[in-house]
Amino acid sequence: MKTKVFLLFALFFSFSLTAQTPSDYTIVFTAQAKVNIHENKREAVNSFFGTALGRRIDAKADSDWVYFDGGGFVKFAYHSDENMILDTTEFIKSMQLGLLVPSTEYEAVQSIIKDSGAPPMLPEVEKYQDHDHFYYFHAPGGQVFRIVNSATTLPKKGEVLFDAEKAEKYGADDYGMKKYVFAFLKRGPNRSLPKEEADALQMAHLQNIGRMAQEGKLVLAGPFFGNDDLRGIYIFNVSSLEEAKKLTETDPAIQAGSLIMDLKEWYGSAALMEVNQIGLTLAKKSIMD
Repeated sequence: MKTKVFLLFALFFSFSLTAQTPSDYTIVFTAQAKVNIHENKREAVNSFFGTALGRRIDAKADSDWVYFDGGGFVKFAYHSDENMILDTTEFIKSMQLGLLVPSTEYEAVQSIIKDSGAPPMLPEVEKYQDHDHFYYFHAPGGQVFRIVNSATTLPKKGEVLFDAEKAEKYGADDYGMKKYVFAFLKRGPNRSLPKEEADALQMAHLQNIGRMAQEGKLVLAGPFFGNDDLRGIYIFNVSSLEEAKKLTETDPAIQAGSLIMDLKEWYGSAALMEVNQIGLTLAKKSIMD
């Protein structure tokens, strides 16, 4: 008997160490939003988002800032004036805030929301009855949220997806970013060429783009729609305006005065370095054919 009791205790103790708490679940909101609700809902907001969903809450004098994974937050601003607050029927018509949840945790988070007493939105309406992919509900105060069963693999809380090899390959800093030079292509003074010369110049311009891309100096290029003076952009994989200027001077359209360029240093994701390779797998034919 003592042995059985010990085993049961051991199993319970082991389970209690590994059981997930609400804060362990990944609930992603990448935007920023503000919701005006009555001040008497403050305790309910803290209970639902803080206790039930395990989100971090930063309390201010007249608001609570609820933070989600992905860097987003919702500011709940409390008011005593009824004119400042939407009722539940108005929230149905307003923007619905989407929370991404990994497929492996979607049912668990959905159960937490249901058990907390947050009412589902319009349960009698057919399109809201299928909860396999989306679950719409009213948070305290009435704001409509929906949790999304995300097929995309999302990082767990505290999980690091850092790939040192890729970071080095793409020249990323600690934030996954790097410096580029952005070039704005503008209409130049010499645009009145005969059609054959203009076509040949355009082909030479495109060939130069291809060469710079193959050399790894040009990350992205493309024209703007419309017929105004701003014609297109380049993003150069260089660290200085001087180097970017030398590259622009190799462009036949620049040399002919058909285009001019404004250069600006830019800070963006190092993942852009992979754009050209991905692009090769998407094109059925070359733009230069």
